[in-house]
Amino acid sequence: MPPKTNLSNILHGNAGEETACHFLVEKGFTIIARNFRYGRYGELDIIAVRDSLVVFVEVKARSGNAFGGGEYAISARKKKTLRTVARHFLIQYPRYDKTEITCRFDLITINEGTVQWIQDIVR
Repeated sequence: MPPKTNLSNILHGNAGEETACHFLVEKGFTIIARNFRYGRYGELDIIAVRDSLVVFVEVKARSGNAFGGGEYAISARKKKTLRTVARHFLIQYPRYDKTEITCRFDLITINEGTVQWIQDIVR
């Protein structure tokens, strides 16, 4: 059973995703999808493109370090989920599934207003 979330956590997460989107746009990316779901398998928070690079972004918003930073929330299981949902996205949108396009998985953490961008979290 998934953990219970309250409205405050949802709003905090949504604000974190919005901050991450603005951050990526400032870095020259175009946001092509948000909260892309693949059935019961999960979702990708943000999918962005810049030139020939497609980035699947997981966003972790924290209000402190009580449970570690957002990078500690990316388990092997979460990486598998990200890969599965990304594969489905590429099947659904084949224009991004070409040999000249590079796909990458990144993590953006927002902790007390500070944005940290960790590139290439899934190998």
